[in-house]
Amino acid sequence: MSTGAMTWRALVILVATLGVALSDERWAAYSQNGWQPGDRPNENTSIIVLLALRQRNLDLLERKARAVSDPNSPEYGRYLERDELYGIAGSSAYNADIVEEFFSKLPGKFEFSFGKDFARYSCTVGCVERVFSTTLRIQEAKPAPGTTAIRASEPIRLPEHIQKALEGTSLNAPLFMPPHPMQRKVGPFLYNRSGRTAPRVRPVIAAGDQFISVHFVAYCKDKIVNQDTVQNGICKNSPHSLLITAFDVLVLQTATNWQKLVRVPAVPDTLGQKIAKTKDNQSCMEFNATLGNIQNYASTTVRIRSLFSDGSVSDFSDPNEVLPIWPMAYTTPSLLSRNYNIPMHEPVRHPRNSISVAEFLGQYYNPNDLDAFFKLMGVREWGTRRKLSLIGENEPMAGSVLGGEAQLDIQYITSLAANVSTIFWSVPSIELATRQEPFLDWLMQLEDTEDEAIPLVHSVSYSDDALTMPLWFKRRVNDEFMKLALRGITVLVASGDDGVSGNFVAKDGKKYCGRNREEFPSSSPWVTSVGGTQLAQENVPVCGYTSENVMVQCAQDGEVVCTSDKGGGITSGGGFSSDFLRPWYQHEAVEHYLQQKDSPVPGQDQLMFNRSGRGFPDLAAISSNYLVLMGEELEAMSGTSASTPLIAAMVARWNEDRLQNRLPPLGFLNPLIYEILSRHPSAFNDIQIGDNRCSRSTCCPVGFGAARGWDAVSGAGSPDFQLVAKILREDAMMAFRDRFSASQPVAMVASVRGASSGPDWIYVAMLMFLQSFLTGTVVFVAMGGCRRFKLVDARRPLLDERHP
Repeated sequence: MSTGAMTWRALVILVATLGVALSDERWAAYSQNGWQPGDRPNENTSIIVLLALRQRNLDLLERKARAVSDPNSPEYGRYLERDELYGIAGSSAYNADIVEEFFSKLPGKFEFSFGKDFARYSCTVGCVERVFSTTLRIQEAKPAPGTTAIRASEPIRLPEHIQKALEGTSLNAPLFMPPHPMQRKVGPFLYNRSGRTAPRVRPVIAAGDQFISVHFVAYCKDKIVNQDTVQNGICKNSPHSLLITAFDVLVLQTATNWQKLVRVPAVPDTLGQKIAKTKDNQSCMEFNATLGNIQNYASTTVRIRSLFSDGSVSDFSDPNEVLPIWPMAYTTPSLLSRNYNIPMHEPVRHPRNSISVAEFLGQYYNPNDLDAFFKLMGVREWGTRRKLSLIGENEPMAGSVLGGEAQLDIQYITSLAANVSTIFWSVPSIELATRQEPFLDWLMQLEDTEDEAIPLVHSVSYSDDALTMPLWFKRRVNDEFMKLALRGITVLVASGDDGVSGNFVAKDGKKYCGRNREEFPSSSPWVTSVGGTQLAQENVPVCGYTSENVMVQCAQDGEVVCTSDKGGGITSGGGFSSDFLRPWYQHEAVEHYLQQKDSPVPGQDQLMFNRSGRGFPDLAAISSNYLVLMGEELEAMSGTSASTPLIAAMVARWNEDRLQNRLPPLGFLNPLIYEILSRHPSAFNDIQIGDNRCSRSTCCPVGFGAARGWDAVSGAGSPDFQLVAKILREDAMMAFRDRFSASQPVAMVASVRGASSGPDWIYVAMLMFLQSFLTGTVVFVAMGGCRRFKLVDARRPLLDERHP
């Protein structure tokens, strides 16, 4: 064959190979909304590429995960140990061998995860570009300044047999944009220097529980802004020589036809003051007044007028110059404790009980702020309080920020689950700063963590638009969550802060309305998705009813959907997954929602969504107006990233009850949630008011509405902590009774002890241990060895049997 023919044939093969790569999303160039390619990284920079290998026995794992998570299954709570799990799961030996053979011969370092379903390949940028036949660039985004997210800017090309062995790599995996809790930032406002006599109110009013604080400047009779202090006399140096003696502040709540007029004398006892600036950089005097006894939970604005010393008055200020606010209670640990019946001052003591907050993109928390927060909020300190454990770094570094996200998570979890063993799991930290995909890296780290050390509950406040993510990535992450369920681990994920259509509406406007843009991983079937609520007096349909003849106001605060157009700061995410079918545990609840008439579900001509998809969230809780200590000041924050750690603290306390009685932890919650909802609906505060048509800043025409029972904006509602705890105890006792009912000696002894009043916890635990020991001994002998025995029944691998 001629050289020309050989060259042509090689070119044909190359084009064919390239065509396959270009048509497969696993090997496409990186692209994700919100991130832009920047400079080429230094070719000598060392980076780590994550490799996700194809897995085996996923169908078998799913059946087992369903069984250990379903409270109606005889396998409920019989979780697998890590080595047992990866004896079934992981990659095939063939795929692991060919991947290892290929990469181990290259420059750099290659290592598998514990289960050989992930691998890390470390090399320089130049080396990675040659191995993967691509070009790398640093990706940049405003919410993550200084991060070194490096991605493939051209298609990835690997040998065909290696591509077949892999599900994907981190070189084009998505990055999660953290939904930072909404913080009220009141910056300096520049006033006009002249042109009016009516006061000018700063656009943003501060609001609290039944009070508002108003900042404003006064204009003198000559229509020039006042520069004099209250002590010297307002407008004393004006050419007209007319002082302002008082201000009338008119508080308006138009929705309820409520008004309040307060006359504020121009004296130091009633007015605060500070120097402000005009648009032409002149100084003026800004006053502030605080008014109380304002109605909560209603859209509120103000108008102010000046009273002059000659008895004349100015016009009232324009209410359209002021953004409406919604006075409501600030959320604190004590408020949450009261609202959900959480025993805030009872410590968590079991050494195995543990909780983790996952933090990404360089956020860190301040331990000094945590101690100060405890004192400020009256959180009881315990002499046995455990020091927070760190995975990764928790310190300022290039590009990192003192995160409201991190501060909120830590301050509220440790307040509401006092003394719990808490792990601040930071990904990426300094040593991870050049790792390619923090979310996959986090999952790989969990896999590499031994059963005795892995936290039982994980709170994740990070999620992003699912439609921008490759399908292979979502499926792989979902499979990893399923494997965590098999290990008895609870994962809670925030449902999102931008309603039905996601953050694209908040950033780019209403052109993104009309489609349910669900977030991931909050829409994964193997996590518990947590939505957001806020307090209101219109918490049942009749409250707030108004007609010509009847007006109904309800005095009792309750929960409604957290929405930005009602002062919540954010809007609870929710809807249906485009990628994952409706799971078995929620079929009845979701079908009831789709068929109900109280709050009709939008038609496909109004809102595109997958009716057969996984519905989320699963639970909800208060997500607005959290007071978080940031340095020397308290700041109010809102987000489902607040409600998620709150639910995590509840789960840790429920686990405490179980662990103390030698029961396995709750693990994957969703089957249990929907079972309790079906049998004990009063265990959840049913959210019936509100919808999620708005983002944080823009409202679409339609969204999903709250309804009786489960709905696609608040899930099953918010838990009544004590009632759920009582149900869990009673169900556990019933399960014991059923398990031992076939055993005559146990039944006889139980009757002697008074079985009608329920068996004693310790007594039943001893009986259960005895039966497990006898059964295990028989199986051990029959199977012929310890290693084979572990594959038969891992009854409670997560418990510390040394605990008394």
